[in-house]
Amino acid sequence: MPPVRYPPDRKSKTRERILDAAANLIRRQGIEETGVDEVMKAAGLTAGGFYSHFRSKDALVTDAVDRAGQMSFRQWFAGLDELYGREFARELVDRYLSSEHREDREHGCILPTLGSDMARARKPTRQRFERRLAGLLELIEAHTQGASAPAREAIVATVALSIGGVVLSRAVNDRAFSDEILRASRSGAHSLLGLTPRRGRRRP
Repeated sequence: MPPVRYPPDRKSKTRERILDAAANLIRRQGIEETGVDEVMKAAGLTAGGFYSHFRSKDALVTDAVDRAGQMSFRQWFAGLDELYGREFARELVDRYLSSEHREDREHGCILPTLGSDMARARKPTRQRFERRLAGLLELIEAHTQGASAPAREAIVATVALSIGGVVLSRAVNDRAFSDEILRASRSGAHSLLGLTPRRGRRRP
């Protein structure tokens, strides 16, 4: 019987499936709660094949943090490329500190989800996370340049407030309290960036 021949890119595609599965799982439930067996099952693969693609869980997590960052960026920053200045800042803050983002842990930004895990993560994983955080700051700076651009300190404070706002809004059981946290965080972020209040119905 002739040997089974696989497409030359089969291994790389399988690795991508594993990374996608790991990225979604660690965003939804954190690094510590995500095991190799669970990742492989989510990817539709058997656990025994894991080590032909990654040396260890730590190696997987390091790459999965990057993948999760790429995936969340595509989702949450889609359509913002053409916006600049105050329009960009307002849309970014309102999208980030929204009930939609609060509810979508699996596809949301990695910064609120994985921030607490990074204190215990290995150095290469923290470096990937740090790079994602720095990239967010650079993105905001690039899109808010100009005479009325906020200072970097205000941008850093806004990002920190926004991440914390998402974390706290997810941490409480009372939905009204959670909505209040999001509204207060948006108001604080608007103030830091020098944005005037928008008229109309308040978002939760």
